[in-house]
Amino acid sequence: MTFNLKPELGPQPGDPIDRFEEFDSVETVDAIDRALRGLGHEVERLGWGPGMLAALEGRAAERRIDGVFNFAEGVGGRGRESQIPAVLEVLGIPNTGSGPFSLALALDKGVAKIFAAAHGIRTAPFQIVAADEALGAVDLTYPLFVKPVAEGSSMGIRKNSVCRDEAALRERVAQLQHDYRQAVLIEEFLSGDEFTVGVIGNGAAAEVVGVMQVTPREPDGEAFVYSLEVKRDYLNQVRYVMTDELLQSGRLDAARLDAIRTLALDVHRVFACRDLSRIDIRCDRRGDPNFIEVNPLPGLHPVSSDLVIIARGHGWSYEQLIGRIIGAAIARWSCPEHPH
Repeated sequence: MTFNLKPELGPQPGDPIDRFEEFDSVETVDAIDRALRGLGHEVERLGWGPGMLAALEGRAAERRIDGVFNFAEGVGGRGRESQIPAVLEVLGIPNTGSGPFSLALALDKGVAKIFAAAHGIRTAPFQIVAADEALGAVDLTYPLFVKPVAEGSSMGIRKNSVCRDEAALRERVAQLQHDYRQAVLIEEFLSGDEFTVGVIGNGAAAEVVGVMQVTPREPDGEAFVYSLEVKRDYLNQVRYVMTDELLQSGRLDAARLDAIRTLALDVHRVFACRDLSRIDIRCDRRGDPNFIEVNPLPGLHPVSSDLVIIARGHGWSYEQLIGRIIGAAIARWSCPEHPH
């Protein structure tokens, strides 16, 4: 297994409070370890970086690694999630999850939207402000949603991410540029419902695990944002609504559910995601689903990660989810065209 652990000391003074939000807890590492052992695998914890390289260097034939279960986020810039898969490709060791290109493409949300639009996938109008660029004219319709261009795990997404006027927009863009030292994505805020969709598998065999809507327990009339504050207090602030309830309650009809599922699978395949992904989709005022972002390296915390919640809400155990991920990967590794 390859992974990044949250540091014990947390963010330094002056850093944003979510500096290490993407990194995993020991609880996640232990849970995946148990699941893999329960499936009959021998497990070695490689971690990340120099420790991982040292563990891989000069291995004897009898200690050969058959494959890596990768959930390392990496450290650095926009290509950080690609670090481990790229190293493993050099060493000829197959890994679960997407390849370096797909991970880098998906992490840069601006490039991902350009790529999606070029493939005919509907996405909200947007523009990008560079890390060191002053905000100029904005040719978009308010309200606008603002976030760092290359972060995950709701990093940089707060309750004030929805901006309703130029003053709020300028303030939020400047704050994000200061905190995250990277470009900022500004997109038109879609007024419809938002859904997140789990996908498992590869190519034509990829399938939707389930569709989930995150709803506030106490709606306040404002546009709901699944922000960092909400995620950290999810038990009290939100309710997760799964496919069956969405249909039975009338929040979705069969046609719109099919459109959401189709869009998620299209995104998974267009971005060449492997083995697993989670796709965020939001509907516009007409109810048409739009691509928001794709996460080819979704969190796997055994309790609180969205993909795990989706799987559990559709009848899967945690062990079944991990088993389906590793099963999809092993089937892919066994294909004749696989370079390993």
